[in-house]
Amino acid sequence: MNPKTPVLVTVSLLSLMWGASAASVTVSDTSSTLPGVALDTTAILIDAGLQPHNAGGGKFTVEAKGFHCDRRSNAPVDAADPHAGVPTLKCRINAKNEKDTKSGQPFAEARAMSDLLEKIQNAGNNGGVAFSDCAMGGYCGTIARAISCTIDTKIENLDNGGRWSCTFTDGQ
Repeated sequence: MNPKTPVLVTVSLLSLMWGASAASVTVSDTSSTLPGVALDTTAILIDAGLQPHNAGGGKFTVEAKGFHCDRRSNAPVDAADPHAGVPTLKCRINAKNEKDTKSGQPFAEARAMSDLLEKIQNAGNNGGVAFSDCAMGGYCGTIARAISCTIDTKIENLDNGGRWSCTFTDGQ
């Protein structure tokens, strides 16, 4: 047997386990711990140009897949540089989970969506989702495999809740 075979098998098994470990959480507009998140997420997706699709039964869905962001704190930058300390954020949808990826399309509502994902990740009842991972040097990568919101148009009273819900699946 080739001595490299056990290593290749181990790496293959680990990659399968990592791919299967994505976590999801569904947030409704009736959530007391994350109030407003479902409505805000739905609005951000629609504002970004994603179209709701008729799912039948008075329900519509709007979804972003492959949401990826590159965030830099710019704190390590020389103080004489006007960008020093000003964080930058670039996000894309339908993107690969790669640092500085150019795949997919730019997502115009990057900061708003990134802030919501951070809010969900930091919530106590988040279903174990982890969207962001930070490294030394001020870089953070954010990935959501899918963000899918449902709009229930049969619920006419917008104040009672139940009209909006969103499912967030991390890419970890």
